[in-house]
Order: sequence, then C-alpha cells, then structure tokens
Amino acid sequence: MISSIIFTAVLIVIDRLSKILAAKYLVGKGTVVVIPYLLGLQYLENTGMAFSMLSGKTVFLAVVTSLALVVMAYYLFYKRIGRPFERFCFILIFAGGVGNLIDRVFQGYVIDYFEFLFMNFAIFNVADVYVCMGVGLYALYVVYTEYIKKEK
Repeated sequence: MISSIIFTAVLIVIDRLSKILAAKYLVGKGTVVVIPYLLGLQYLENTGMAFSMLSGKTVFLAVVTSLALVVMAYYLFYKRIGRPFERFCFILIFAGGVGNLIDRVFQGYVIDYFEFLFMNFAIFNVADVYVCMGVGLYALYVVYTEYIKKEK
C-alpha cells in the first residue's frame, strides 16, 4: 500500500510541476510549437471539464470530483482492490483527478497546455493524460481478460 501512495504522490507532483511551468512560461505566448505539425503548448484556463463541458460550474465539478475521489481512495488504499495492473490503472485515474481537483479548488480553473496541431482537439494537461491512459488501459485489460476467459 505504501508504494501505491508514493506512486500516486509522484504522479500528482509531476502534474503540479508541469502546470506551474506552464503558468510561468506559456502565459501570453500563444502556441509554442514543440513538434511541427504535431504538438504545441498553449496556456489555457479551463473552468469546465473535458472539451470545456460544464464551463463555469467549478464548484459543482469540484464537489462531484471530490466525492468520486473519496470513493476511489477508499477502494484503492483501504480495501486494496484489484490485481496490480488494475490498481495501476486506478492510480492513474485517481492521480489525474486529484491533480485537476487541486487546480479547481485553489485557482477556480484547471491549467491546460498540450495542443495537438494536426487536428482541432481539446487542449489538455498531464492529469488528463493520466485519466485517459488509466481508463484506456483498464478497458483493454477488461477486454483482454474477458477474451482469455472465453478461450478457456
């Protein structure tokens, strides 16, 4: 359990540091191209959630996120559910949720900065990457384990 807590804390620190750096170096710069035609960095203050849905509903989003995170924390750190890979997926989701919750509570918005240049897509941050990776990997894991069960 201690290793799960340490891993979660490290992920949250990485997210916080990336947002601090974005706020320090990207404000007012427009899009900074990192990889031409692929990836840029652009500072954005998002008062909503993914794709700016529920913009301006910061208190609502903070409350709902907090409740979801309390439930996740209970199952992750107290009940110790799941196999190691499942726990890894849930820790990614949990750390991403905490990272964005910290922004909402202390700033009233989430700092986003990654921008895909090759398509019109939402600007996002490291915490969003954690959540998407956790959900995506868990979905693949479930599909794979169900496939294995059917094969037996």
